[in-house]
Amino acid sequence: MKNTIIALLVTILLVSIVNLLASLGFLGGNAGGSGRAEYKALNSQQMDAIGFRAIAEEEGIEVSEEGEINFPQELVDKIAKVNMLPRTITEVEKDGDWSFVGVTADNHYLFKR
Repeated sequence: MKNTIIALLVTILLVSIVNLLASLGFLGGNAGGSGRAEYKALNSQQMDAIGFRAIAEEEGIEVSEEGEINFPQELVDKIAKVNMLPRTITEVEKDGDWSFVGVTADNHYLFKR
C-alpha cells in the first residue's frame, strides 16, 4: 500500500513538471511562442478613417493636414457605410496580412494574424 501511494505521488509530480515545461514553451510544437496569434481591434471611427482615406486616395482627393476630406456630391453612394465597409476591411487585411474575424456588439472590428 505504501509503495502504491509513493508511485502515485511520483507520477503526479512528473506530470506536473512536464505540464509546467510545456506551458513555458520548452516542450511542444510552439517553442518560444512562435505559434501564437496576434489580434487587432479597431473601433468604428478608426475603420471609417481608413475607408475614407482609401476612397480619397482612389479618387485623387486631397486630405488636409488635419485629416479633413471634402468629397464631392457624386461620391455619396460610394462613401455610404454599406458600400465602404467591405473596402475598409480589405484595406486593413492588406496592411500587415490581417484577416477579419468578426465584429463585437459595441462595433469593434477584430482582425487576426
